[in-house]
Amino acid sequence: MPVLISLLLIAPPAFAQEEPEGLSVYDVVTLQPADGAALDWNGTRYAGVMEIRAVDGGLVLVETLSVDDYLLGIQEVPFSWEPDALKAQAVAARTYLAWTLSLGRNGAGATYGFDICATDQCQVYGGIDQVEGIEGGRWAAAVEQTANEVLLFNDRPAQALYSSTSGGRTRDVQDVFGTRPVPYLRAVESPNEASPFVEWTVELTGPQLERVLQDAELAVGRLRDVSVTRTADGAGPWRVEIESSGASELLSTWQFRRAMNRSGPRVLPDLLPANRPDGRRYPQVILSPTFDVTRDWEIGQDFTFGYITATPIYRIEGNGWGHLVGMSQYGAQAMASAGAEYGEILAHYYGGLEPRSGAEVLPATVEVGLTWGEPVLSLSADGPFEVAADGELLAEAALGTWEFQADGDNVAVIPPGGQGFPPVIRNVEPRTEHRSGVVVRIGAELSAPSETRITVFRGAEVVGQTEWDVREAGPVSFVWDATVDGEIAPLGPYRVVLSARSEDGSGSAVTTVVIVP
Repeated sequence: MPVLISLLLIAPPAFAQEEPEGLSVYDVVTLQPADGAALDWNGTRYAGVMEIRAVDGGLVLVETLSVDDYLLGIQEVPFSWEPDALKAQAVAARTYLAWTLSLGRNGAGATYGFDICATDQCQVYGGIDQVEGIEGGRWAAAVEQTANEVLLFNDRPAQALYSSTSGGRTRDVQDVFGTRPVPYLRAVESPNEASPFVEWTVELTGPQLERVLQDAELAVGRLRDVSVTRTADGAGPWRVEIESSGASELLSTWQFRRAMNRSGPRVLPDLLPANRPDGRRYPQVILSPTFDVTRDWEIGQDFTFGYITATPIYRIEGNGWGHLVGMSQYGAQAMASAGAEYGEILAHYYGGLEPRSGAEVLPATVEVGLTWGEPVLSLSADGPFEVAADGELLAEAALGTWEFQADGDNVAVIPPGGQGFPPVIRNVEPRTEHRSGVVVRIGAELSAPSETRITVFRGAEVVGQTEWDVREAGPVSFVWDATVDGEIAPLGPYRVVLSARSEDGSGSAVTTVVIVP
């Protein structure tokens, strides 16, 4: 029998309890979704176990899940890409995770208690939404088909760095970051990248660039010149020299990039990042450490007292997006499109290293830092979930949106309104008449977060029913599409039963809908 009815939340909860005095506080709160359910934080769904702690007066949100479940949430390349490009990405991401874990927790991970962050400072991780999308099965297959595979160097996880686009050639690791050479992170050719970032250009007048560099504390007074000195592969970072009337600065192209990306949009938000040839903006002001700077002069058309006005124009021309060390993602796609298998792709970009079983260097689970320093967090789910705190079970089948607040070094827990009481469906619209073929909406209110279901009867026969679905407390609109077995519902009366249930009990209400011509 087709499902004919749905439930639509149409307003904020009307029964939300007032914030209680003397909130219950705990050291650690955990939320575990039931099988098949997912937790929702900030509009993104997560299937792992969530842990909430307070550190330095702010909340930390950490998800614990298996390594391959973590990989399913990696959002680094389009899932429509060639299968072998996806497999190469899966192995590189798994290897980078293993390498990160081998170093032990440091930085934010050491401070806030997690293994790896969820941003592009580590690897971009975004829960289960994307893998459950239209192309998600392709990425899931790549993760499954490379299960446990990593790149090893001297029997240890390799530092499998990767970035979007090389612009035709990757870089030696020491030439970007100024570190020691790494045998498998050497510059290699990366042709045929079908990326919008193979080449890019930024043009600024002397006064504009001067303002940005002054904001970045790289220029004092009038800007006189900016130039780049290149080095051969392996000879160290390219250098940017900035000459101004009050100072002279020498820094790497990677450091210059970071300064420009921070100060440029702040000082010149209408100009930076610059527009691409197709009119869209580049994702950053300076996309990579591979660029040159040239200066030309723009001659004014007006003559004043015998002088010609000349304005310096700085043109920054570069290649690629990212640090350009290790695998180029667009390069991997180009190789896969030409028929290369993922092992060949990885060997090309990582000095001959090939995928091997890494079961001995991979943990059973990984703890991902989703956010930290938050004063308040709100989490809900699309199904029941367990809430526990300091070994105490607070709710076995919780529903609705739960709020957590930082209270010094503790976590204050605020359940949703109606929690602890059986749900009540009230203020249901009375018997109504509706024209044939027009969607029927029945207003009502829920007293507590509930799983809800709608059942439509014609006489004693059930002609439509939904699955149980989680809804917040408050005003809701029950919707019936006014069809029976895919056809417009026959004229006459229909009995509509509205049901709600939670771990605290259940409730129901009945109304009548009459379909008229």
